[in-house]
Amino acid sequence: MKRSPTIYFVYLPIALMLLFVFGISIWLASTGQQLEIAKQVVTPASAPAKAPTVTYEEGTGRVKGKIVLEDGSPNTTEVTVHYHSKRRTKNSSRSMSGNGGNVTDTFDLKIFSGDLELMFIPSEYAPAWLGPIENHADRVVEDLVVVLKPGVPLDISIINQDGNPINDANVYGYPYRNFAGGSHRKPKALEQGVYRFEHVNEATYKVYVEADGYEPAELNLEHPETIGTYELELVRAEPTTGTVIDENNQPIANAKIILYLREKAEKSSSGSHSWMGKEIGQTDAQGKFELNELSKQYEYYGIIEAPDKRRTLFRDLTAGLSGIVYELPPLRSLHITLRGDLTQIKDRYFRELKERHPYVKVDQRFKFETNQGGTHGEMMYDYLPIEITEAEATFVYPGMFTNKIEIQIGPYRVEFNPNDYAESGDLSLEFNLDTGEKIIQADTVSEK
Repeated sequence: MKRSPTIYFVYLPIALMLLFVFGISIWLASTGQQLEIAKQVVTPASAPAKAPTVTYEEGTGRVKGKIVLEDGSPNTTEVTVHYHSKRRTKNSSRSMSGNGGNVTDTFDLKIFSGDLELMFIPSEYAPAWLGPIENHADRVVEDLVVVLKPGVPLDISIINQDGNPINDANVYGYPYRNFAGGSHRKPKALEQGVYRFEHVNEATYKVYVEADGYEPAELNLEHPETIGTYELELVRAEPTTGTVIDENNQPIANAKIILYLREKAEKSSSGSHSWMGKEIGQTDAQGKFELNELSKQYEYYGIIEAPDKRRTLFRDLTAGLSGIVYELPPLRSLHITLRGDLTQIKDRYFRELKERHPYVKVDQRFKFETNQGGTHGEMMYDYLPIEITEAEATFVYPGMFTNKIEIQIGPYRVEFNPNDYAESGDLSLEFNLDTGEKIIQADTVSEK
């Protein structure tokens, strides 16, 4: 009799598999291991499951909402918004923080896509925040609500090593939470060297304290709402002295010492702080300077700038040094001629002139190689008011000291490169706003 192939290829394998399972079950029952096997099947692994990672496309998302008080009424005072967004892609991550501007009762912001945290800093209430928010590119998150509540005061009492109050300190700080931080705020100065931050809550406060003749101090105050008054004793600084001269060994008066970077001095330590140019001293008529606010814990990096804009970098400056000599190189200037449609050049308000003027912006980028083996990129920028005629605008920018310069001229950014630079002397730039063409060359006529 001819049998169907189904018997060999379907039914027979199934019967053999069932017979095998039945045999295993009888053996496990006889050895007492069936219950243990069941436990292993039912009990999950001891390590918790890893939360899924949200990935984001590049771009910006939009977040919208309202700002209310505890009673539900709309807020009527100015609030500054700060954000921190962390974007994860399949192979990398990137973070971005910034200022979202000032708002009152509503907010509508376009922000770098990613896991988003928003911090709201009012003047009459405590900080408030939202997040993390999944802020995807080209999407809108709506109906967010921020509730502002009053806070409590945080007082910083500043004394010297004799226990006497310091009444002329420069104190500033900001709240932050999960990397989202507010802008620097100055506290209210009370009597007897006490400085008050109004309306703090559980947001951590970063506080900086400076006073002439003392080492600067930094505070990282967690849960400031529980502190009340924090007493800080400042340490008297060791003076740092030196002289600024020119290439002919002549002293330069009124030269500024401008700080850009501070880094821990000990090789085993880490931590740095940057400024966008902070003046910490000037030379006298004999070109001498004395700095009384440096800390021995740090090395300082920055720029020496003469009144005529001669500039050079300084590095490795520390508290307690004496007899330092900085030599400024000859002045280098950039002679600029603009032609074409000059109406494309924007204007801005200049405080020193007390009026608006067309302008160009010059960025000079430079680097510090620190003793810790790191490299820090910094930038100095200058706004130049210019006079425009119908035909052209001609002006001079003094103070070139790097070989990485970019100039913003209306909608254009003109970049220089090392090949554009002569070994010494001035340079000239001709730029046409109609065609975007530039000519950069050594200005041998005006070389010193």
